[in-house]
Amino acid sequence: MGVDSAQGGTGRRDHNGRRRHGTDRSTARRQRIRRLIRKVLDSLPVRVVQAFGASQAANYASGLAFNGLLAMFPLMLGILAIIGLSVRDPASEAKFQELIIATFPVSAQAELLRALHGVKDSAGLLGVVSIGGLIWTGSGVFATMEFAFAQIFGISQRDTVRQKLMGFVMMIVLIVAVGVTVGANVLAGLLPGAWLLSFVIGATAMVALLVLLYRLVPNRTYALRQVLPGALLAGVLIEVLSLAFPLYEHIAGGFNTYGAQFALFFLLAAWFYLLSNLILLGAVYNKFRAGKPARLGLLASPTKESREVEPANEVIEQKKAEMPAESARRREPPLGRREVR
Repeated sequence: MGVDSAQGGTGRRDHNGRRRHGTDRSTARRQRIRRLIRKVLDSLPVRVVQAFGASQAANYASGLAFNGLLAMFPLMLGILAIIGLSVRDPASEAKFQELIIATFPVSAQAELLRALHGVKDSAGLLGVVSIGGLIWTGSGVFATMEFAFAQIFGISQRDTVRQKLMGFVMMIVLIVAVGVTVGANVLAGLLPGAWLLSFVIGATAMVALLVLLYRLVPNRTYALRQVLPGALLAGVLIEVLSLAFPLYEHIAGGFNTYGAQFALFFLLAAWFYLLSNLILLGAVYNKFRAGKPARLGLLASPTKESREVEPANEVIEQKKAEMPAESARRREPPLGRREVR
């Protein structure tokens, strides 16, 4: 009897010990999972994404994408008109056209090329009009980009005249960048491994263009070495987007019931929106790393002439306060003139 009791007590102790050991292991496992989650949340990529969301950069990307979509054809026609007037070689112009079209999603390239040829066939005065549209819409796109950068960096904007001049200079920079890229691709085509060289040249040109955008467009900006990390991040993600976008095209193509024109519009809208988000993500990363910029941007306005980006509600209240007091109140007609119902 005593032996049985001793054995029973030993069994209970062993069972309790195993249960406590199992509980300890579960607790340790939960603690490891919590530490892992905390480590992931404290990591640099997650914090940058959180900063991107908190900065409302996606809302600014919508405006930038809309302006880019509106300016797309005037920009392409203006660039091709300038190239046609300066080069006067149909083969070179076709190469430039091919490079410009290649920056868009693959499934949209045929429709874009057809539309571009249709517009070019009705030329005449169109070349001059296209150059004018290039200057106007290009300056509008870069003005929207400057506004988004000003919101992200917490800085003021240029005055209106300097902002338009900055947009004009950036259009010249864009045309030169396209010309250099086309020339490099032509030379790469003469060498072995042309497809790999073309990919490297395209990625390098994209990063270089992003460096110029982050360095020149804001009214207050960073040094070149400070904008390079954001440009590399955005450039790599844009290349990934270019490779992954055909999957989106395949999925979205199954829902297309409105014809090729609407499909092209929605495809380009999605492309510009994602592209704008990645450009602004690179800007957020630069702000995250380097803080508030202090260097002068391209054609920067002096501090006293810069425009602060004021919240909309403050602007509305300010304009309301500027109204004369008597016009702000609703006047009632004199008692003798009131209609008696």
